Amino acid sequence: MPTFRSACPYDCPEGCSLLVETDGTQVTAITGDPANPLTQGWVCGKMRRLPEAIYSPNRILTPLRRTGPKGAGVFEAISWETAVEEIAARWKALIARYGAETILPYSYAGTMGAVQRNCGEGFFHALGASRLVRTLCSSGKSAGWESVMGSSCDLSPWDVAHSDLILLWSANLSATRAHLVPVVRQAKERGARVILLDVYENPSASLTRERILLQPGSDGALALSMLQVLEQEGLTDQAYLSSHVSGWEELRAGLNRWTPEATQAITGLEPERVRELARAYGKAQAPCIVLGSGFSRYGNGGEATRAIAALPAAVGAWAKRDGGTYGVCSSPNLVDKSLVKLPHLAGDTQQVNINQLGPALAGEGVTTPIHSLYVYHSNPAAVTSDQNAILRGLAREELFTVVHERYLTDTARYADLILPAPYMVEECDLYTPYGYRQIQYVEPVAAPPGEVKSNWEVFSLLARAMGLEQPHFSRTPQALCREMVEGSTVLTPAEKAKVLAGEPVVLDTPFPLPIETADGKIHLSDPAPITWYPPHGGPEPFRLVCAPAIHTLNSSFNESATLGRLRGTMAVRMNEGDAARLGLGQGDRVRCSNELGEMTCTLALDRAVAPGTVVAEGVYPGKNTVNALTHARLSDLGEATTMNDNTVQITRA
Repeated sequence: MPTFRSACPYDCPEGCSLLVETDGTQVTAITGDPANPLTQGWVCGKMRRLPEAIYSPNRILTPLRRTGPKGAGVFEAISWETAVEEIAARWKALIARYGAETILPYSYAGTMGAVQRNCGEGFFHALGASRLVRTLCSSGKSAGWESVMGSSCDLSPWDVAHSDLILLWSANLSATRAHLVPVVRQAKERGARVILLDVYENPSASLTRERILLQPGSDGALALSMLQVLEQEGLTDQAYLSSHVSGWEELRAGLNRWTPEATQAITGLEPERVRELARAYGKAQAPCIVLGSGFSRYGNGGEATRAIAALPAAVGAWAKRDGGTYGVCSSPNLVDKSLVKLPHLAGDTQQVNINQLGPALAGEGVTTPIHSLYVYHSNPAAVTSDQNAILRGLAREELFTVVHERYLTDTARYADLILPAPYMVEECDLYTPYGYRQIQYVEPVAAPPGEVKSNWEVFSLLARAMGLEQPHFSRTPQALCREMVEGSTVLTPAEKAKVLAGEPVVLDTPFPLPIETADGKIHLSDPAPITWYPPHGGPEPFRLVCAPAIHTLNSSFNESATLGRLRGTMAVRMNEGDAARLGLGQGDRVRCSNELGEMTCTLALDRAVAPGTVVAEGVYPGKNTVNALTHARLSDLGEATTMNDNTVQITRA
């Protein structure tokens, strides 16, 4: 059967290169492309089962109009012409009455393609709509990193194989970086010591013999305590600090506040355990911190990132080949995505933070009330904090909601109009994953079924209907991809040719690492020395941590019945001692609750969890799921989600 190259579009750092097999009409199989040095012919179970979702009888194939109450999921089929005319008429009436800011776009990372993900921004900028601040996931981590390292990249994933000490810090490789698993195993075979640092024994614990379980929100305190030990015991690299770091002396002056004894009550770790960890890190020849994102989803997440980023600077790890961090590198600078986003068209319109959709729909924090919501490649009713507030907002009869979607998601059930959306095998795009420096251009390999249209096609139709005259909206995604690739200042002519031919192009991180800050130095006290302060928390006794699942990705792949069965029913994990004190056992039904809402699920005691902590893996469909318990508060840096910074009461259901 014919096989074509493609790439994974999902919100995963690996951005796998794919081989898609077709029978001439439909996709029959999806495997990994061995031409990618990270993918190496292997792809996760989620992607292998994608054909099941592409050709499911439950897929939306035509525009739909709501005929029942909001949330009931009752719709009738209409034509594209009718749908576009209705959207344009409703929007023009709302703009005439309230101004264009009354329209709010809502999108995030359902697709990661340069064109299909970002083209809505250019359209809504031209329209004058409210601007969405897209900081749903790891923007606190990014902001903390940038304050220390600027726009510096970090190690390539394959570099980790040569590290001699690997700290898996809040990193669940099995769920979020599956291709790093064999790399870590290679490092272990070479003698590397691998240690897990997390609030619970996530599935990556199987890669390690050492697991350090710390209290939620205490990561920054642990990093500062390690820095204190490194300084006290003469394990810092003074030559590197003098040549490549600014602000060390200011940070160093306050480190005695963060002794292992002083931080024990914060981290829950014995002082000698912290000292031993710091010594191992300081004496390693090529220490590597594999940095996840869960630790940054607290009110102190940006500052915690600064503290962790200071560790490789303190020991000069960046001057040691295969030393440093892996988990922050991104490749957006390979091409200029402003060609699609059109930031020059953005006016001084009101901004709505993506994490605060619920309050915004209730009129909080906005000058112009939101009377229309356009949702594309996102499912806020499931994935965004304060679920109940969002559902109340979506239920507003006067809110005109349009959802561009493949299935009847939790959000789509509240739509006035649903527009049918494609899978990546049915559209053209350019992918630059955020886990390493890679780029790949893909063409559609299968015809979209029914009346499915891509984001670019829909926004081009809406631009004409709304009278937007910019020539940009008459271009093709192929032309936009070509312009981005040909205009790259990073890719060589040979690399550009390979990209446009559909081949995956992967770039190594140079050694030594270029420090991409204004002065070429790592900054440890800009604007102030790194510190730690308590996360938000709450009055309830247990800290709730939201962790990724292996068989689904946020709410993506919820449409797959097979993956749903593999994931199992909604559960929370708890420390065995806490469960015994409450008289609870494995498999009991429990109620998690706080002032925002409640969730009823199964109790799991199959993995070790830090005391006073409960962990919920995955985002499930329906009401009263984990985001019914998460606040819309923002992080210290980056205005990011604080989904892990909540407390709950646990009772028997």
